Parts: sequence; structure tokens; C-alpha cells
Amino acid sequence: MRASSLAIAILLLVPHVVAAQGAGRPAEVRVVFVRDGVFTSPIDSAWNSVPETVHALLAQMINPPHGGGSVSNVSVRATHDGDEIAIRLQWDDPTADRGVGVNTFRDAAAIGFPVGRPTVAPSPFMGDAEHPVVIWQWAADFDADAEGKSRFGHRYPHSEGVWIFPQDMSVRRKVRGWRGAEPVIEYIARGFGTLTPRIDASIEGSSDYRDGRWSVVLRRKLMTSKEEDPVFIPGEATSLILAIWNGGTEEVNGRKSVTYQWIPAKFDGIGSTTVKSDIGSSGASK
Repeated sequence: MRASSLAIAILLLVPHVVAAQGAGRPAEVRVVFVRDGVFTSPIDSAWNSVPETVHALLAQMINPPHGGGSVSNVSVRATHDGDEIAIRLQWDDPTADRGVGVNTFRDAAAIGFPVGRPTVAPSPFMGDAEHPVVIWQWAADFDADAEGKSRFGHRYPHSEGVWIFPQDMSVRRKVRGWRGAEPVIEYIARGFGTLTPRIDASIEGSSDYRDGRWSVVLRRKLMTSKEEDPVFIPGEATSLILAIWNGGTEEVNGRKSVTYQWIPAKFDGIGSTTVKSDIGSSGASK
């Protein structure tokens, strides 16, 4: 079944999804061009100058295990500098859940993109065999930059599980990769049950939790050498899907809050921006 036919068939099974999200196209995410480099800190005040879109989330009811829906919406802001893209997600959560155990679940977030530049939109439900989807998933328990609150950082404050001198920060990122604790894991999917991690992932992430709200930044080079990767070109468009897991309400795997439609995203061309270096002292753009 073609991706478009599959999407229509699934939506017919869950008509409440269309009614809840509206029949119209979701608000377009603008990926703003900035001259001084993308914003890597989730609490950088420069994000306030970037247009925000807020996207409704619903419980995942397409494939078992069904459930989730405790997070009602997520805010998206995005920038690029011609070399990298950075996307910030923000959502409300009354607790920061960083642990994993028998009855303990972590907070997490994911962004999905179609591979390449498909002429037919993939199914927004994990893609399909002919139209794969790449997914970036940030996980709170793997976020080793969370001020020592991660499970590894708490137990091994200097080495995070593998001994290195605290001063030797140049290899810290490699060490985190060796022990499988990067805050962001990249997957490729070709339909339900096909989610496969990529060992050569190149996604970086950072997070902040305060006042009952998560702020998470995911970033990557615009261009990569991998064939099966999203294509990000200044001045052109792509699309994305979103998912949030609330560990405090036992959301894990298929139990999550999701978007049911592809969200359009348009990259600014290189040359015009109204943020960071192009904002004068008076607040007017130069």
C-alpha cells in the first residue's frame, strides 16, 4: 500500500484525530537564518526572537501499545546558519523524570523527518518500506549534561562511567559515545516495528528543566555523507513530526503524545534574518 493510502486508511480508523487537530494544514515552522551560529543553549534568550509555532499532541492510538496523551502541546523554534540546524522543543511537565527502572520511566522527545526529498510524503506513522523516516530521540536519562543528574553522572561525577581526568574534556564526547549514553539517539524506520538505531549518528542535544517546563535543543549539520538522511537546504522546505513521552505517567514505547500530520518547515535563505547579530541596540533590525 502506498504511503498516502496507508495514512488515509489509518485516519479513517481514528476520525477523532482529524477532528481534534483540524482538517487544515498545521502551522509552518520557520527555520530562521542566523549569521552568528545556531543557538545551542536551550535557555539562550536569543530564542525569544525566533518565530514560535505550537503544535497539538494526542495519545498514540494507531499501533499497540496505545496510550499517552498527557502532554497536550509542544512549542517549536528553529534556526540555521547555513552549516547547522538547531531545533528547540518546549513542553510542560510537572516532574523531570530522568530514571529508568522496573516501574520508572524517563521523559523523552523525538523529531522525525522524511529521508531525502521524497515526491510522495511518507506515512507519518513511522514511514514505510519505500519511504523511510529518520527519527531523532532525546532521552532525559541519557542526557549527561543535565548538571550531574543523569544516572551515569550521579554515580561517576568525573568519568561518567569510564575514567578520564576532569580536565580532559576533549574526549568527553567520545567517552559518552562509547558507553551508549549520548543524549540523542538517531533511528531509521520503515514502518511499525522497524525502528533501528544508527551507530553513526551525528545529532547533538542539550536540555534544561525548570519551573515545570522542559527545553530541549537538537542540532545537526545541514549536510551529511549518509545516503538515507533528511535533506536540509537553505531556501527550501521539508516537514517533520513530533512525539513526547512523559515518564511520570508511565509513557514508554508506543505510549506517547504525538502529532498525526506532517508539519511543514521552511528554511530561510542565506542572507536575511532579524535575530541575534542583526538586531541593533534599539531592537530594530539593521
